Amino acid sequence: MGVKGIAPDAKLIPIRALQDGNPRRYKFMDDVDPDHESLEQDKRELAEVFKFASENEAFVVNNSWSVSWRPSVVEIDLPGGKKGYFLQPRVVRQGYAKFTKSLLGQKVVENLLAANGSNDDGMAIIFSAGNNGWNSETGNIPIFEEKFEGEDIHKYRNSNERKDPGFLPTTAPQIVATGIPRNLPTPMSAAFLGNPEIRGLWLAVVATDKDNKIASFSNGCGEVASYCLAAPGVRILSTLDTNDTKTDFPRTKGYGLYTGTSMAAPMVSGAAAVVKGAFPNLTARQVVDILLRSATDLGAPGTDPVYGHGLLNLARALEPIGPTRAAAADAFGVAAAADTRVAFSSAFGDAAPSQTFSFGGFDMFGRVYNFRAPLQDRVTPGPRLAGVMAMATPAKTVMMGQANGVTTLLRRSGDADSAIGEGGVVSYIGARSRTDLALVNRRTGSTLSPAALLRRRDAVTPVWEALAPRARDIISAESDWRLSRNLHAGMFFSRASVAAATRRDETYSLRDYGVSSRLGSRTNGIEARLGQLKESGRFLGSQPEGGYALARPTRSDYLWLRASRQLIPGLSIGAEWLRLRARVDFRHDAFVRDMTLDARAAGIHMTASDLASEGDRLVLHYGEPLAVTGGVMRQTSITGYTSSGAYRATTHELDLAVTRRHRMVQMAYQRPLAGRVNGFAVAAHHRNWSHQGGLTNNLVMVGLSLKH
Repeated sequence: MGVKGIAPDAKLIPIRALQDGNPRRYKFMDDVDPDHESLEQDKRELAEVFKFASENEAFVVNNSWSVSWRPSVVEIDLPGGKKGYFLQPRVVRQGYAKFTKSLLGQKVVENLLAANGSNDDGMAIIFSAGNNGWNSETGNIPIFEEKFEGEDIHKYRNSNERKDPGFLPTTAPQIVATGIPRNLPTPMSAAFLGNPEIRGLWLAVVATDKDNKIASFSNGCGEVASYCLAAPGVRILSTLDTNDTKTDFPRTKGYGLYTGTSMAAPMVSGAAAVVKGAFPNLTARQVVDILLRSATDLGAPGTDPVYGHGLLNLARALEPIGPTRAAAADAFGVAAAADTRVAFSSAFGDAAPSQTFSFGGFDMFGRVYNFRAPLQDRVTPGPRLAGVMAMATPAKTVMMGQANGVTTLLRRSGDADSAIGEGGVVSYIGARSRTDLALVNRRTGSTLSPAALLRRRDAVTPVWEALAPRARDIISAESDWRLSRNLHAGMFFSRASVAAATRRDETYSLRDYGVSSRLGSRTNGIEARLGQLKESGRFLGSQPEGGYALARPTRSDYLWLRASRQLIPGLSIGAEWLRLRARVDFRHDAFVRDMTLDARAAGIHMTASDLASEGDRLVLHYGEPLAVTGGVMRQTSITGYTSSGAYRATTHELDLAVTRRHRMVQMAYQRPLAGRVNGFAVAAHHRNWSHQGGLTNNLVMVGLSLKH
């Protein structure tokens, strides 16, 4: 009741290592060096403390204590010709490295290194930096009017035996003139300086007030700035022993306000426990590093001698640090988490992007986080009037010659929206064969435009139009041979750079090749095409990146069937059906498994000619554009930890099948008017446009076209 600690669920192991002393009289230790033989017993006991903590699986050891050797009494001049005296820490005379080299003792160092062996989580040591006021920002050190020597020096620490001191900031000219550094943490908080083997396991902590300023009583980080943090240490509410009536802190009913670096250090220790609890795979060195990296900068920019790395920031310490990578089931980071995403083509509609799909990833310390996989959908642009006009205008045809029974024709267009696009098609027509060669700079897809009904019914719509609305640099060739009166065989090939298959409007390479056959005529027969679509870095137009990158181009086998029958002169019906199966090979098999996708398209149409006048033509069409009908993306990644602290892998599945199929009803009517002028009218109704639920598109256009 009343207060909650930083790590309330942590297990505490209280250890008492110091003997009881006289609570009324504080004494400095004898004037000896830290490596004096008289301290060997204390070093042995400290070694046992850390050994005991390690054996009891302590991860962080909080230390709010220090040792003091007899200081030097330094005389300074005060205004008015007076003399003043302050206590110079002994470490100033020898330097931290030399002073602390043997402060811990070899056994202490060995026990700490043993606790942080390669197979152990380790043990971090957190030390309060001391309350002597040695900081250069707000620090105040006591200045005495009297000079005590010998055993009387202890009076400096016993307020009932000396006059109340005044105070001077460490930046005062009298202090600066002595050459003493203005930021002096206690030797114990700096013990790693003389024992570099334990660097990275040892943290010093200074105290800040409610304004995030270092407290006037707190020592600054000084020489330990690279391994020093600041934490709140002024008027910290905590619990008190209800039987303790002598403690003079502000208190009520078992609670009291404490002030000191001894309040700041437990903040850091608690934060270390929380970070370790959240990420049990971390070592002590990593937790120390994380706390330093995540601190909020205070004071001078960067690491400074007052605040070190800055103010403890537990919230930031729990967030990812450094580069994040998607984590595969084998606990390897496979790709940058920010780049692990999929932009889907319209063949997938909004089915996959509407689902929540996440994966596990690591930060630079191997900590596990869950990331949402960005899944973008693509809405195909609607038909434009310019496109309908261009489709209604036949391409210009020029006879280039006749030789050896072969007629050579050239069809050209300067409009990317036309039936052939911006480019030309050369046709070689013989008695029993036909070959079309096309070189096209740009072409706009017309699969969803009713204007496509106006072009020749014997023209074949390329498969890429079902995946991407635009293409450029198209090279294609198709040959057809008549084997008998009613049987034809052929082969085809095309290469293109298609664009705008996804939201990102990037181009990619696509190849389409296969064989064809036809039984009967084009107006009264059955035609089949067996082909393979090869996409570089995509699958059915979709762009996978990062952990979803592909190992090799996607190969999609497809069967395209078209049947037509003339019922009576001037009236025919037909149907088209396409089935496609894609095999997707992902680069990181331990992250996402290879998969197979099924997709289908279908349509039926009726064509009537010479209805109102000679040469007119009416086409009615019902169609279902290419849609993914089956396929699951199975992903396995590290998403957390087991009860023993090991990584836990989880498998997620993303169903890629379209749930709201795009259906369209279209009509196109074309009629010769005067001379070379044709009139046309097109209309269409689309439900679930681009397989997007509830998205409707209605279209009516009329116009005139000029025949070349």
